[in-house]
Formats: sequence, structure tokens, C-alpha cells
Amino acid sequence: MNTPADLRHASRLEQAWRQHPQRFTRGTALLAAALLAGLGLALLLPAAGLLWAIGRWVAGGSALWGLLALPCGAALWLGAAAWLPLAPPAEGIPVAADEHPRLAELLRRLGSALGSRTRPDLCLTDPPTVGLAPGTRWGLLGGGRPRLSIGLPLLMGLDGPQAAALLARELAQGQERSLAAWVCRWHARWQAVLQARRPAAPGPRATGWLLWVFARGVRPFQARAQVLARAQGLAADAWAARWAGPTGAEQLAQGLLAQAMLERFLQQQFWPQVWATTATERRPTAQPMRDLRVLLRQALQHPDAPHWLQEALRTPARPGAGQASLRERLEALTETLPTPTPPRAAAAEVLLGAALPAAITALDAAWQQRVADDWLAQHQAHRLQTQWLAALDTAAPTAEHGRLPRAEALWQGRLTQALRAPADSAARWREVIAQHAAPAEARLGLARALLAGEPPLQPPGRQPALHPAQAEALALLQTLTDEGRASASYAETLAADPRWRVPAARLLVQQLALREDFLRLQAARSRLHALEDEARHALALLRDFDGEQTLRPADLPASVLQPVQALLQGEHAVGRAWLWCKTSTQAKGWALHLLVIERARTLVQPEPQGWGAALAPRLAQALPLDWWVVDLAHPDWKALNRRDLVQQFRANDATLIHTGLARRPAGRA
Repeated sequence: MNTPADLRHASRLEQAWRQHPQRFTRGTALLAAALLAGLGLALLLPAAGLLWAIGRWVAGGSALWGLLALPCGAALWLGAAAWLPLAPPAEGIPVAADEHPRLAELLRRLGSALGSRTRPDLCLTDPPTVGLAPGTRWGLLGGGRPRLSIGLPLLMGLDGPQAAALLARELAQGQERSLAAWVCRWHARWQAVLQARRPAAPGPRATGWLLWVFARGVRPFQARAQVLARAQGLAADAWAARWAGPTGAEQLAQGLLAQAMLERFLQQQFWPQVWATTATERRPTAQPMRDLRVLLRQALQHPDAPHWLQEALRTPARPGAGQASLRERLEALTETLPTPTPPRAAAAEVLLGAALPAAITALDAAWQQRVADDWLAQHQAHRLQTQWLAALDTAAPTAEHGRLPRAEALWQGRLTQALRAPADSAARWREVIAQHAAPAEARLGLARALLAGEPPLQPPGRQPALHPAQAEALALLQTLTDEGRASASYAETLAADPRWRVPAARLLVQQLALREDFLRLQAARSRLHALEDEARHALALLRDFDGEQTLRPADLPASVLQPVQALLQGEHAVGRAWLWCKTSTQAKGWALHLLVIERARTLVQPEPQGWGAALAPRLAQALPLDWWVVDLAHPDWKALNRRDLVQQFRANDATLIHTGLARRPAGRA
């Protein structure tokens, strides 16, 4: 729900709920009941037909009864993705609540207060979150006990009352006995099953026709249920505050703030330091839960903690998330904003007691096993990047005029920014700016390096004057954001390289928000919206392959294409690949890089409908360009009206960047 039409529809639904909440809830519940009835009939009729036909055939009936059982069984199996149980998530370790008496007693008290007879399955995880997932024993039909996931880092960073208030809030939202809560439970269940099993490609899988149909029919219900989920979340906050006693609202507010700050501590400080060791280690040896047991005690007193607090309070609710923003939740709980303080006794010590060391060891072992493949891949990627950067550094003094070509210089700047300190990165970007007429990417890279080498920006009350590096970075971002407002010619627009304006504007908005410069922030946000609209329009034009196309070879040096070639070598489905650059006079300055792929002769092939769309973001991560994957195995590229364009793609061997064992093209001997 990110398009303007979706947002307008969500606004209308929220207005309808505010005017008549009970009528809106009953209507949404009736829609859920109708979907359940339709889903049940779609599974019950084939099952009943199968049993009836087998029974008549076994009783001595005609062989036609046996033939009738075949289509009934096939229909039941083809809908298996809708009723097969959903596998539990790989993250976390299941634990028995009885092994932790204090935690079991807390859950018993909460269940009794909610009037719930179902005790959820308990699981300890490593993200600092707590959540209750409904049971999915029979897929979309539900069944089974809910699953309560508790992040061990969250218990380490909160004290007992705060953790209890957060647990009460999650259980109230997931187990409260009301019509709105019932609707939200089915919404969460269906959303989990669809996210896990719905194919990214259009069209059903072999066993997913019913899931495919249901995913389209459930959209009106999901839009209404998200409105109810938001209101139900605020009601769950209020219930948890009442249950926790006279200071319950303050404890819950402090817990919510501490949780948001702990998440940012892990994302911005802890995990980057852990993953930085991939440069020297082939296998993960870190024990993050053991380290966090000590580090989280003082995480709320980190020098960046005020910045994390303000960032959390400024973060709006995600569209379609079904949950209010943190500021809205806090304003509904308390009149004054509480100050998070380090826990006197961590909730993990109180609730888990002597079982905490064993839980830490088990989570660390599970984490090491889960990330082993990604760790090795990142280690190998770091080694390759180090080799590429060393080769560029060696080639630079002997290059023509003592400088690398523009594309290789930018590639050298990216590698320097990824592997070395911000000061080294800033020096490299300054060289590129001086040698190659200030490319937009180099100026954005310099701004990022300058900001990375300084502490986060603070409001004028805490930082009256900007540091020189911060002021220079903001000036660079402002210049990049303002480029193109009155470009008079195609050449000027092309030189400005408009694809870098949107990331520059986003970073400018982020920094101005930290500075609380609201006057400039309003103008920057308006400019960002205009740039995003321009980018969407330009890329939509370039992704239209009807009519005459303007194509040219990409003309990128072999050294710059090394990360793309390394990515393609890891894709067994890629046989041959050509790289083209597409432009349009209606999208001045924009270029779309087309990776045309001919499939390899391998038995196992990914689905053509969704594989190219999934590969494009990985290409953009390897080489920051606007990418479009043309998979010649896709049905759209097998049409007769695309044959000439496909032949044009294949005609120029100079654009061939990857060769492998490819399928024999249709129509060739």
C-alpha cells in the first residue's frame, strides 16, 4: 500500500471506521466469515467428492467411480498450498515455559486476565522484538497454538516491569476475546501464509491455484483489517497499561522507547561490528548473545542514544503496517515523555534465571549455523573487493595523463568507501571530483564520507554551529538536490546525472530532520517528492519496449563489470548475457541498463516470471545503475512482435559480457 491511490483508499476506510466503528468492525468480520466459508467449500467439495468416489468404487461400483476420484484428488492437491501447515521460522529456539517458572507464571497471569485458555508455544529469538503469531496448522484455515517469540536481547536491555508490560501488550492484541481481535488474528494468519507461499510471479504454482485465487479475493479484507489492527494496537497498549498497575503506562512507555533505541543500537553499532570481521574470518566465531549480555546494560547511555531517541520519535508509521507510530502510541499512554534508563536488573536474569546461560549458548550456536553461508559469501566478496581496489591503485599512476578513466575512477571511489576509513574515502572522492569535472556520484560519495567521519547532527540547542565537514556535506547535498530545476539543454541535464538526485535529496531530508531545520526541511521534502515523481516517470518510459528503441552498447570497462560478472557466475541459470544501455529523448539524462539473459542448459531453472525482477536489485547492489533484466525465457519475450528486438539484442558481440553453457536459441540450426 504505497501508491497514492492505495493511501487515499486507506484514508477513506479510516474515516469510515471513525464515523461508525462498530458497523465497520461487523462488516469486516462478515467479509472474513465469507472468505472462510468460500475457502472451506473450495477444499471440502473436492475432499467430499474424493471420499464418495473411493467409497462407491471400493463397495463394488463401476470403474467410473475410480476415474471420478482422480479429478477430485487432483483438485484437492492443487490447492495444497492453502491447507498444508506452515513451517515455523528458522530463527530462534523453542523453549518450554515450564523450564522457566517465573516466565511461566507471568504468562499464566496474563492468560487468566485475558480469559484465554490457549497457552502459546514459546520461542527465544535474537531480534529485540516480541510478537505473537497465530497458529497455522491448516494453513489458511488456521488451527494450532499461537507462537510467542521473545527476543533475548530485548529481555537483556529491559527491566522486569517493562518486559512484562510489553508481553502483556502483545498477548492482549493476539488473544483478546473481541470481534475486532478475532478479525486481526485472521488478518495476521492469512498475511503470514500468503507472504510465505504466494509466488512473486503472476499465475499460480502447481499446488497453489487456490492460494492464488484467495490472494486476490482477500485484498478488500486486508485493507479494512489494517485499519482495525491499528486501532486494536492502541487498545492493546491501554489494556497492558491498566494490567501493569498504577505505573503501568509509564513502564510500557519506557519499554517502547527502550525497545526502539535497542533496535538502533544493534542495527547501527553492534551488528556492523560483528559483520566487519568477515574481512578476516571465513566462518563466524562471534557469540553475539554472550557479548550483548554485557553491552546492553549500558546501551541506553551510549553517546548516540539521544540521536536514536529522536530518530525513533520522528519515524512515521509505515503505510499498510497496521500499527500507529511510536509517537502516537506514547501520546496515547502518557502526557509527558519518559526518559529511558538502564535496567537495574535485566528481565532476562529475572525471568529466565539459571537457564539464561544455556539459552545464550543455544542462540549463539543457532545464529552461527544460520549465517554461515552468508558469512562465507561476504568474506569472499570482501577478498574480491580488496583485490580489485589494489589493482586499481596500482594502475592509477601508469594510466594515461596519470588518472584513471571516469568509470574506473568512480569504481575506485566506491571500493574505497566500502573498505577504508571515511577520511580515505573523502580524499579519494575529492580526487575524482578534481579530475573528472565533479561527477554527481562523486559529490554524493564525498558528502556521505564527510558525514560518516563526524558525529550525528544535533539540533541548534545542543550544537549551535555545524562542523566544517558537516556544513560542506549539507552544501553538496543541497546542490545535488537543486540541480535540474532550470536545465536549458539536454547536454546540461545529461552532465548533471539525474539518477543521483533522489538519494541526495533523501540524505538531505534525513540530515535536516536531525538538525531540526524545519524551514529547509519542508522545501527539501517537497523537492524530494518532485524528484521521485520524475524518476518514476523516466524509468516507466525506459521500461516500455513497444515501438522503436534507442539502444547503444553500455561501454563500461571490464574492471567495472567485475562485480556483475562475479554475480552472474554464481547464477547457474545464466548462459549468455549481453549488456545494453537504453535512452530516450523524453527522459533526458536517464539511462536504463538492460541485462539480456539467455538461459543455460541446466535441468533446474528458476521461474521466468519472477527471476528477473529478483535479480535486478542484486545487480544494482553490485553496480549502482538503473537495471532491467530481459530474461529471454520469459513469455513476454517469446512473442512474435518482440522477435526483431531479441535479434538486435543478440546481434552485437561487443555487448556480450558473460558466456556459459546456453540453450540453443529457437530458429537456429
